Amino acid sequence: MRYFFTLLGSFTLLALVSGCEDKNAESPLFTTRWMVVQIEDFPVSASSYSDTHRSYIEFTGGPERTTGLGPCNSYSGSFTLGKEPGVLTISPQASTKASCGALNIETRYLEALPKTARYEISGKELRLYDASNSLRPLLIFEDRGLK
Repeated sequence: MRYFFTLLGSFTLLALVSGCEDKNAESPLFTTRWMVVQIEDFPVSASSYSDTHRSYIEFTGGPERTTGLGPCNSYSGSFTLGKEPGVLTISPQASTKASCGALNIETRYLEALPKTARYEISGKELRLYDASNSLRPLLIFEDRGLK
């Protein structure tokens, strides 16, 4: 009988954990390819690739991974969501090492990602903020329906 309750408790815990993962997987943070439109105060209107290959970031859960394309290179890393809504930390990203005319912009972009402390999504816009500035985002992304 004790084995039955232990087994039942394990299944209940597994169901609760699975339910949390499914809820996060449906969040716009996870279901969107976020196209970069602003890096700090600098608007980004094009990629060094083409309009169909604009710079973006994607978040995937279980494990929490980031993947994306900068103006010059592809990159990946990890992220962690905090217990409070909107809390987000992003690891430094590993990237390929191709050179291009937009490398300075890409460097600013990749250096801004690990400064992220929180995020907010409003409509089709994702804003990433650092810990010291709650009014001006480090990075702004848009959902342009390309995923």
